[in-house]
Amino acid sequence: MDKLDLKILKAINTISPTSFISPIAVSDIIKIDKKDLGDRLMVLKKSGKIDIITRDFISSMTLPNFVAKVKLTDLGRKGLM
Repeated sequence: MDKLDLKILKAINTISPTSFISPIAVSDIIKIDKKDLGDRLMVLKKSGKIDIITRDFISSMTLPNFVAKVKLTDLGRKGLM
């Protein structure tokens, strides 16, 4: 996990430490390209630090890779300490 991954986790935690949130809000906070954010979120999901919800279609509230919601896991919150 690099500094940008940590920044993503912190942004998610700032918005809501326990609920699903829009990844667009995370993108707005850390000023990262939406496609790059989606790729990083998939890696963080595989490492167990976040959960994601995907959609079958792209809307203004989803990332180009169909990620619609993100949420920190317990492991992700521990990574912030």
